[in-house]
Amino acid sequence: MFSVSAQPFDAREPELTAVVLALPEDDMELLTERIDMSHALLPIANRPMIWYILQWLEQGGILDIKIITTRESEADIVSYVEVYKGIANITVKALSDVNGTADALRQVAPLIKSNFVVVPCDLVIDVPATHFFDIIRIRRPAVATVFCEVMKSEGGGGSVKPRHLPMCVGIDQPSSRLVLLQDIDKKSEDLALSMSLIRRFPSMALSDKMQDTHVYVFQRWVLDYVSAHPEIVSLQEDLLPLLVRAQSQPHLLEKNGIDRYLPASTAQRIDEYDTGVQFGQHEQAEHSDSTKSDSLE
Repeated sequence: MFSVSAQPFDAREPELTAVVLALPEDDMELLTERIDMSHALLPIANRPMIWYILQWLEQGGILDIKIITTRESEADIVSYVEVYKGIANITVKALSDVNGTADALRQVAPLIKSNFVVVPCDLVIDVPATHFFDIIRIRRPAVATVFCEVMKSEGGGGSVKPRHLPMCVGIDQPSSRLVLLQDIDKKSEDLALSMSLIRRFPSMALSDKMQDTHVYVFQRWVLDYVSAHPEIVSLQEDLLPLLVRAQSQPHLLEKNGIDRYLPASTAQRIDEYDTGVQFGQHEQAEHSDSTKSDSLE
């Protein structure tokens, strides 16, 4: 979002830092051997779950990785990192009390000096990491993410955990930008869209089949903004929808104080024709499901 892709990538800038969130999930507790054991270490094909996302990051050239976990799980995570055979520099940061993904970032903000990527510890993804991160390096967007469309398996199951409410995702077809994230009211057949959104993106495609993979790439100023706004609890529920809405409603930049954190080069490009979150498309397959993913730039 608020892309500055017209500017060439500066190789002298710090590389991306990865933040791997290995925080408790209520529905995973019964699967672990101990109550205080991190679900990041649950085995998949004889490897701890976190191994897959670490490998994906390394394949994308992300070699500065910080794993965020709880005090209770710190010893187990540290023990695994000591025997993990990889090329990245991995550090573990334990937090005593975390209230949402945005709060976790606020607590580790002093450790993050560059642009960064946030990923969950339990993601197994086959979107090519080299392609995804090379796009980030070249286009240098303010925020990027990956959405996928997961098809039901023959047995009727699914491989992606559903949200509490179905979500409508809107993509501007000419520019492949993510322009809408909106919960769907199951009791109504209508979807309310603002006129400013329709005027700004008249060729928008809508889907209620897309799932957020919780992979987010941010420029460093976004972390400064999150740190100054404790009311932002969730990256998925609070931050991302706000930044997406600001594309078609520029007054939200000033209303929410975003404009005070934008780099000068980015702020100059925010006008009627140059505010956007761009997508690149990949084909993705998870287990036996046929999926489609869009990487938000």
